[in-house]
Amino acid sequence: MAKICIDPGHFGKYNRCPAIPEYYESEMVWELSQLQKQFLEELGHTVILTRTNPAKDMDLVARGRKSKGCDLFISNHSNAVGSGMNEKVNYAAIYHLVDDKTTDADDRSVKFAEAIGPVVAAVMGVTYKILSKKSENDRNGDGTKNDNYYGVLHGARLVNTPGVIIEHSFHTNTKTVEWLLNHDNLVKLAKAEAEAIDKFFGSKVDPVVPEPIPNPEPVPEYFKVKVEINNLNIRKGPGTNYDRLDHFIEPGVYTIVEVHNGQGSNSGWGRLKSGIGWISLDFAKKI
Repeated sequence: MAKICIDPGHFGKYNRCPAIPEYYESEMVWELSQLQKQFLEELGHTVILTRTNPAKDMDLVARGRKSKGCDLFISNHSNAVGSGMNEKVNYAAIYHLVDDKTTDADDRSVKFAEAIGPVVAAVMGVTYKILSKKSENDRNGDGTKNDNYYGVLHGARLVNTPGVIIEHSFHTNTKTVEWLLNHDNLVKLAKAEAEAIDKFFGSKVDPVVPEPIPNPEPVPEYFKVKVEINNLNIRKGPGTNYDRLDHFIEPGVYTIVEVHNGQGSNSGWGRLKSGIGWISLDFAKKI
């Protein structure tokens, strides 16, 4: 039997669907995490949660580090693209640890991502992608730029735990939001994921899921936004937990090439095409 650390990705009422106000990413992942824990414990595994209070905020790296001594770390999320709804983008994404020659935690992370990806996609009726993202900085100060971009995965790697982020498709897609708001669907999803975890660790349950849908061609996510306020902060990363640059972005039209959820913005953070940094999409209007 395995010991699993499950991370409900956000706290409180965080990351609201732009068009369906009853959906909050934080509430969905809390419910899903509780169900995963229930089904995994019924299968005989030990489960810990990074937070036991859904209203409590926690440091990203600290959440990953809570997996010390575990066999697997899972951070639950739903994704977003842009500041409004986008019915064209709808796929599950599994982010695994980046390649690291000093440990096999990254190899086990990749294998698990490849095992869980088709299960999530098949249950939800979407496609899926297996991804990783490397930090541009030497986050652990060992002289090698081989660290993970995402704080929770960086924390898991610091304690040598194989870890993944599961983005349960996009809460900027109407079909996905309606699906995730259905409790029975979350039960079905959590049960299939628990059985896939059980199978991954060599137990006897074999999850039965539909045939996964093949991966589509990637959809470009570039779009333009109009900033109308003065002195909008530019951050080094997608969140208020990242440092501000010394200068600001002024009113005008800008191109966003990447969007991520992050601390301090309900609409997400957009990376500027210039590469200078990230701005909160709460203060930028898509055009």
